[in-house]
Amino acid sequence: MQKNNYFGVGIMPKKTKFNRFFEAHRIINKGSEFRGLCFFRRWLNQDRRIYAIKKEQYKIVPCGNNAIKAILFGPMAIGAVLSLLLLIACVVATYSEEPFPWWLVIFTFSWNLFFVNLLPITSRYIPDRVMYLDRQNQTVGFSFNIPDCEQHDELGNCCFKWEEIVCRLTSKMGAPGVMNYFPEISHIDQDKYPETIVIGSVVELSANPVHCYLLWECYVRFMDLSKPLPDVPEYEKHRHLDSITAEFDKRNNRPDEFWTSFSFSQQLEIEEEILSEAFPFDWLKGREREEVIKPWLHWKAEPERIEQLTWKYKAKHLALQLFIGFP
Repeated sequence: MQKNNYFGVGIMPKKTKFNRFFEAHRIINKGSEFRGLCFFRRWLNQDRRIYAIKKEQYKIVPCGNNAIKAILFGPMAIGAVLSLLLLIACVVATYSEEPFPWWLVIFTFSWNLFFVNLLPITSRYIPDRVMYLDRQNQTVGFSFNIPDCEQHDELGNCCFKWEEIVCRLTSKMGAPGVMNYFPEISHIDQDKYPETIVIGSVVELSANPVHCYLLWECYVRFMDLSKPLPDVPEYEKHRHLDSITAEFDKRNNRPDEFWTSFSFSQQLEIEEEILSEAFPFDWLKGREREEVIKPWLHWKAEPERIEQLTWKYKAKHLALQLFIGFP
């Protein structure tokens, strides 16, 4: 087993020191999104997988998409190329007497509209490869087969006790003289369960392990039943469903729907603010920071910045659907 070392390369402990948990998250409300020509767009926000719906109980750790699902994003690139050819054809038409290729217009728009409606369907029915943390049962499940797995959860998937899951801070050499760090989450016995190894989603080629620490602390904090869910946008619509969190919010007179008044751009600013504090933090010897449990005392919403469904917004969205097949 690797030596336990918080700042170096090795197994990271299940504790939180920085205690800042935030990730920008679009809160979808009824009537707040424009479907345009994507008639099945609502399916993108109505995931049928229970571990994606019940955010108060499960937290998803991506570990690679189903190969079939990944291939389906190719039509977007083809649609973009067709649109480029259409643009060239329009430019050429201004200098040429040749008949305009109307077939290209019909083919391009038909192609993009077909796939813009196909993507929500595939997203709904083609399974993902994910690891998911179960806060309620204190287990970690896998949506794919793990050979020799003996325990299964209520969803019928292979699972392990949370205490058996570890995160190793791994590294590899990138550019000459630059070491890049990655969080490697897996069962503690990697030799027996090599399929459980998941590389946490952090910025690519990160030469600073801060992103790894932040990600792991986020997972550790989510699984801590001695505390309510972190007060962040992701859980705004689910806080009342977690008994510990609901009781905590009532006791602290938490404002209802607090994060719904924050635009996505304002959330990104808060995320950047926290990240700027994380880099100079002493992750090895620094004192444990106090968690922000009353964000309404730290940040004020600017609801006027929330993107409205204006004709400009709708026109831009329709253009994305028609020219690159983006839903």
